[in-house]
Amino acid sequence: MAIAREIQWLTPALAFWEAYEPSVKCDLTSSALVTAEGLVLVDPIALPAPALAELAAAAPPAAILLTNGNHSRTAAAFREKWGIRICATAGAAAELDLAPDVILADGDLTVGGLRVVALPAAGPGEAAFIGAGVAFIGDALIHLGSHGFALLPEKYRANAAALPNELRKLLSYDFHILTFAHGTPLTLHARQRLENLLA
Repeated sequence: MAIAREIQWLTPALAFWEAYEPSVKCDLTSSALVTAEGLVLVDPIALPAPALAELAAAAPPAAILLTNGNHSRTAAAFREKWGIRICATAGAAAELDLAPDVILADGDLTVGGLRVVALPAAGPGEAAFIGAGVAFIGDALIHLGSHGFALLPEKYRANAAALPNELRKLLSYDFHILTFAHGTPLTLHARQRLENLLA
């Protein structure tokens, strides 16, 4: 599994890190948000010890959120290291190679005040998490050099036709940053860019 070299802070409360994974020929990207309940990690991949210490210094680690059934990544190692819960939807749990501690459902308010928005047309148990001005996206959207900001390619979707309509649910929320499981976060006009993409 890919190991990122460092974390980058987009805001004082929002970090991301990424690394190329040869087995899937793609960048894997992870995020972390400092909340009143502690540090929430989304789809984490491995980090070296100095970067882990930097994350833990920002806020006490509180939970791991997995956006779909393909993103166990190094969540089990983070759970063991910090004694924190892994949270995922029931659809994701059925596909993961680990057992989540908390099962989430569409509309739930989870750790750190993040809202769960189910996007099953993208893949097994896919969900976005929205709060604090950020929308954390799994595979439903990508932002990679080869594709730019785009919908998950049709051949990878569970329901190709339904995904755009599901993604329109995100426009009901207020956010200005989009993070991805694959690709660099969007930090400028993210909601408007999503609206344009879905138009």
